Amino acid sequence: MDNNTKMTTTEVPPHVWAIIHEFLLGVNDKGLDFQKAHLRPSVANIYPFFVFIYAVLVLIGVMSNMAVLIHIVKHKFYTDATYCFLINCVISDIIQCVCVLPISLYILLVQNWVLGELLCSFLPMLQDIPLHATTLTFLLIAWDRYRYVRNPSKPRLPACVCVIGTWLTALCLVLPYPIYITYIDLGKHLSSFYGVGICIVNLADDMQEYMRGIFLIMYAGPLATICYLHVKISRELQTQEGSLAVVMFETRSRESRSRTDSHSTTTDFRGSRAESDGISQFSRGSFPDREGSRARYEIYESELDVTKEKRTQKYLVSMVTMYAIFLCPLMVLRLARLALLETYDNSGHFDITYTALVWFAFLSTCSTPLLFTSWQMSPPAKERLRGYFRFSNRKLRQSCEAVITAAGGTPARRPRASSRQGDPLVRRSEDGHSDSYSFHQDLVS
Repeated sequence: MDNNTKMTTTEVPPHVWAIIHEFLLGVNDKGLDFQKAHLRPSVANIYPFFVFIYAVLVLIGVMSNMAVLIHIVKHKFYTDATYCFLINCVISDIIQCVCVLPISLYILLVQNWVLGELLCSFLPMLQDIPLHATTLTFLLIAWDRYRYVRNPSKPRLPACVCVIGTWLTALCLVLPYPIYITYIDLGKHLSSFYGVGICIVNLADDMQEYMRGIFLIMYAGPLATICYLHVKISRELQTQEGSLAVVMFETRSRESRSRTDSHSTTTDFRGSRAESDGISQFSRGSFPDREGSRARYEIYESELDVTKEKRTQKYLVSMVTMYAIFLCPLMVLRLARLALLETYDNSGHFDITYTALVWFAFLSTCSTPLLFTSWQMSPPAKERLRGYFRFSNRKLRQSCEAVITAAGGTPARRPRASSRQGDPLVRRSEDGHSDSYSFHQDLVS
């Protein structure tokens, strides 16, 4: 500290210094420079671990969400309302990773407030706006899909207008935050505290009611509504799939009867020239076969639509479920802090728990892109990926057996080894191909 600071320090009464030190850092040391950031004593020994896991989360979250955004834009999926809503979720996750997470970690690790009055008032708003926007977006996805599944000819929700509405609604919901926050600029009273302030959240009765209202309006209520809508969507898809199965059964029955009638008619005109008659029979029966193929194609297309919607439904439900699970502990802790009294004795436990749960809550920024990747990945690609891991395990097992053999031991053989080596179906299945494909190849050969 310079001479001017020492003179100012001596002019401050000792009991005032004790109050300031005790309030800001929980220690009484006149040699501390409050213009510099000081770690909380509870996390002073483990803060590198928190910095590491937060950095990994930010890196993976930004890269994966950018990859999802590029994929949607590259393939022009944004023409579909569902993908347009997912773009909004991706943008919200990127904002959380780039802005919210680093600032939140800094506040959770640093004891004294050196970020100024602006961030003191608007940081809670910045932290909650992306979360509320994501929750509302998942609600709009469920509502839009429910309308679409019930009546596909009905116009979809205007995605761009709804996306803007989610951010405006989230902004309106967090506007009361600055009312309950008080900032005291110590630099106005003491020159040595220039740039240092005290940021206080007023936990009055109305503040507690406001936080409980936010929990119900922006977490419990929307997630319950989303769950209800997805249940209705799943039941509607099952109903349509059952109706489609009945139609396919009737169509296949008509096709089988038509093929039987055609076969009985053409067999009466067979002559001695079998090859030419076979060609003529195929030509005569080609027209009804073509009509049956057209009917099968139309029904198969409808079946693919239902299957596609069921697959989409599965991954959207998984995204919402993971989001709700990751966010639940933090929301419960925010309610619990309103009822629990935080003192210097238990503040360390609060700091560590809160820092860990904030990291856990933002894991959804990585789970959503991961589920989206699995959603967009084709079944052959997934099968190749599974085959790669099976191949890696087989190579590891073979290397272990080779090491045991070189050491003079005899590796234990699997039962029915000879039958596996002689069975081409099993051998192809172990090489990563599907059983149905191997069975088809053996049948043709």
